[in-house]
Amino acid sequence: MSLDLDRSTWTHVRFGDVVKNRNETVRDTESLGIDRVIAMEHLDPGELKINSWGDTADGTTFTRRVRPGQTLFGKRRAYQRKAAFAEFGAICSGDILVFEADPTHLLPTFLPFLVQSEGFYNHALGTSAGSLSPRTNWKDLAKYEFDLPPLAEQERIAGLLWSVEHSIRSQRKLVPRAAGGAGPLMSATASDEVVVADVVRLARSGGTPSRSNRGFFGGEIPWLKSGEVVGDAIGEASEAIPEAALSACSAWRVPAGATLVAMYGDGKTRGQVGRNSVPLATNQAVLALVADEEVCVPDFLYYWLRSREKILHNKGVGAAQKNLSKSLIISEPFPSLCVEEQNAVVERLRQLDEAISQIASVSADLVQLKAQLLALTFGGLL
Repeated sequence: MSLDLDRSTWTHVRFGDVVKNRNETVRDTESLGIDRVIAMEHLDPGELKINSWGDTADGTTFTRRVRPGQTLFGKRRAYQRKAAFAEFGAICSGDILVFEADPTHLLPTFLPFLVQSEGFYNHALGTSAGSLSPRTNWKDLAKYEFDLPPLAEQERIAGLLWSVEHSIRSQRKLVPRAAGGAGPLMSATASDEVVVADVVRLARSGGTPSRSNRGFFGGEIPWLKSGEVVGDAIGEASEAIPEAALSACSAWRVPAGATLVAMYGDGKTRGQVGRNSVPLATNQAVLALVADEEVCVPDFLYYWLRSREKILHNKGVGAAQKNLSKSLIISEPFPSLCVEEQNAVVERLRQLDEAISQIASVSADLVQLKAQLLALTFGGLL
């Protein structure tokens, strides 16, 4: 790939010579029509678009103003690569620096890609201080040196990068739309219901071998924990146990193709549904369901429970930590469909999954293309 760049016309500059660090304070947001609040958690790593924000009506201590067209950079934990391009007015956290390009030297639309470059991030990391929550600062960032193309060249490069950026966003929007088709399809499958217990021949959680016995870890059987219940082809785990460990605890060898449900876990882990592609064992926080294939298609069981992940998550009970239980999961409703009807639904869901995979593949290719363009423009690893 080549951008046909004539670097002989580029000028070596310092970041602070072409960028201003805006620290505009706003106390009365209502009079300015500002109702959005941007905190560090609202900046997604590697994502220029700001997809979420808070509301000033909920109260905030932030006072730093953000104007459309400015570039935001998270100075805390710079390794998270949190940079964004503001498309609306807001106020933001003090941990977010607000950059404004000097338009006589640097286009505002070119600046966010400069901030996303490897060179800038490496400089930010190298100037960060602190152990638990390292921060960089404007004084050090202003010293970053780089080669800046003329404005006309910036416009050409920025136009290409923004075209790729918008294509990435378009692809990402397609994923939830495609995935969203599964919910209505599953909910419309049948008017009559049984429960999960009626369609499985085995529902069993695992166990944890004694940590004091070193011989119980490092074996050949993948040993899955609740946080690892992700995807429909789970074939490995961060830990493994030997055959001898199975007889020493309640862990057991789960056959390939079982539906796995995470019963414990913080965040979004509780209620997550997966499926194993190889025989494995699990700890007590994972329930394995083996379908009774006379009345239940294994793939349909997986898709059905996957469509109910949010419902399962919200059914957790407990004071200190909300958990699911075997009895709760196997009492979940299940559509009363014959095997042929289940297979028909599964085929349509597989088509949806294939579409999602294709979208994800195109999105990944576009992200790689953007990285290559950034490296060609600003330097860095291809």
